[in-house]
Amino acid sequence: MCRKLGLRPGMRLLDVGCGWGSMIIHAAKHYGVHATGVTISAQQRAHILGRIEAEALRDRVEVRLQDYREVRDKPFDAISTIEMGEHVGERNYPEYAATPHRLLKPGGRLLLQQMSRGRNAPGGGAFIESYVAPDMHMRPVSQTTGFLEGAGLEIRDVHALREHHVWTVRAWAETLEERWDEVVALVGEGQARVWRLYLAGGALTFEEGRMGVDQVLAVRRSGRGRSGMPRVRRELVAR
Repeated sequence: MCRKLGLRPGMRLLDVGCGWGSMIIHAAKHYGVHATGVTISAQQRAHILGRIEAEALRDRVEVRLQDYREVRDKPFDAISTIEMGEHVGERNYPEYAATPHRLLKPGGRLLLQQMSRGRNAPGGGAFIESYVAPDMHMRPVSQTTGFLEGAGLEIRDVHALREHHVWTVRAWAETLEERWDEVVALVGEGQARVWRLYLAGGALTFEEGRMGVDQVLAVRRSGRGRSGMPRVRRELVAR
C-alpha cells in the first residue's frame, strides 16, 4: 500500500479509520512520512499512543480521536483507508468518498481497501449484521469506484485480493483456536463462539467468491489532467 501511494520522506499521510495503528506506524518508520491517523475509538487511540512511544515516533506520527469528516488541516500528499468504508453506512458513503478529494493535494493519491459483495447480495449478511457488525454494508466494487469517480477522483488501479483473505482468515481462525482460553476470558464463551463461526464462514465465503476484498488506487488530478502516476504498472509496486 505504501508503494502504491508513492510515499516518500517528508510527505503527509492521512489514514482514515486507522484501526490499531499498523499503517501509520509502518509508513512513518519505513517511508519517513508524517502520518496522521483518525479513529473514533478511544481504545484504539490509547493503544496507538503506546506504540508511538515504543517506536520513538512522536515527531512523525499523530493519532486523533476524530471523525474523518471533521479533518480540516489539508492538504495531504496521500490518504489510505483500510476496510473502513464498509462501516460508514450506506447513506454516508458519498460523503466518505468525497472526503479524500477534499483533503488531497492535486496529484495526491488515495488507496482504499474494502470488502465487496456481488450485485445480488449487498449488505453484510444476516449473521454479520446481527452478531458481528450491525453497521456493515458491502457493495459491488463497481459501485465503490462509481462513488469515487463521482467525487472527482480518477481510478488508476483495482487489485482483487479475494484469495489472499481466504489464507488470512484461516490463519486468524487457527490463532483463535490456539488461544481459545484467553479469548473466552476476554470476551466470554458466547462471543468467542460467534467469532469462531464468523471466521469459518468468512473463509468459505471468500473461497466461493461470494465476498471479496479489493484495493482501489485513485488520484486527484492536477492541472491539465496530470496524474503524476508512473507510465507502466510494474513501476507502481516496485520496491
